[in-house]
Amino acid sequence: MREKQAFGKMTMDPELSGTVVPQRVPYYKRKKPRICCGVCILILVSLGTVAAVLSQTIFKFRDPKVSLKDAKLQTISFRFDLAALSPLLSISISANVLVDNPNHYDFRYNNSTMLLKYHGDQVGVVELGAGTIASRKTVELHSVITVEALKLILNGLQDISSGIARLNLNAVIPGRVNLAHIIKRHVTAIVDCNIDIFLGNQTLKQNECKRTIKL
Repeated sequence: MREKQAFGKMTMDPELSGTVVPQRVPYYKRKKPRICCGVCILILVSLGTVAAVLSQTIFKFRDPKVSLKDAKLQTISFRFDLAALSPLLSISISANVLVDNPNHYDFRYNNSTMLLKYHGDQVGVVELGAGTIASRKTVELHSVITVEALKLILNGLQDISSGIARLNLNAVIPGRVNLAHIIKRHVTAIVDCNIDIFLGNQTLKQNECKRTIKL
């Protein structure tokens, strides 16, 4: 009789046997996904901030700066060609071309030249060579350009009467900057300077210069 009663205590109500009572998820388990989302958002914001700062500092491209200084008249001679009925001018001019690289990466330049022009016509040229300018450094390229028997035929009488021969020095520096060795930025830096040669006292005066960048 006791065994039968014990067995009766272990039996379950058929109506309650299929019911599943939901269990409440602990708070710490519900908090984990929120923490993960917050950490991911924080990482993305941090990466975006770092990328924005780098784009305006290290990875920002800056144009090379080219300038001309110390233009001097080395030699000058002036004569009149009776056969051609034209005044002739022989000159030798020295000048230093300064190239400044403000970037955080090297600037490689090649096939650089300096031209001498008279009333728009090229009358002389000198090679400045090729090389590499380290990051945030400036190099000085020394050059001497010589012109033999320059015919003062364009506005020649006006130049003779005024005693001033107006010429132009034009330095062209093509090159490229490798940004992090990933992005290559090609650029050509040009400086264009007007100079006056005084025929009377045989001196040179450098006037205004204009800088141009071609990408």
